[in-house]
Amino acid sequence: MSNMIKSGFYNINNVQYSGRYIVMSGNHEFVGHDVPDTFYVHVVDEVLHLATLKDTKTGLYLTLDPKDHKVVGRTEPQILQLSSEDGEMFVIHPQDVNEVAYLKDDGNWSWIYVGPAPASGHAKYWRFCKAN
Repeated sequence: MSNMIKSGFYNINNVQYSGRYIVMSGNHEFVGHDVPDTFYVHVVDEVLHLATLKDTKTGLYLTLDPKDHKVVGRTEPQILQLSSEDGEMFVIHPQDVNEVAYLKDDGNWSWIYVGPAPASGHAKYWRFCKAN
């Protein structure tokens, strides 16, 4: 049995900083904020945990840019891997790459960074909460 979520509408919440959700800022970069945006998660491969994440407010896809260390919105989807051992906490990263999306601090409008998975803490883990 897979620990992968199903396709559907979700708010994406950081595990370490539970008051922070992924939202898009005015410059098309994703940040941690106290009011969630809703994403449509389209599961491409349930076994490999592959999916695309589309911000329903802007119509842009969440993509990871390891070169600039940012999570940005783009018109073209990026297939991401949502790795999880328990089906509750997920690491968001390109398939088979150890460059993950993580929140550096608990500040409102804090940037979400892309880089090697932090060794300690839960800032690299995200919870997909069903949107109403």
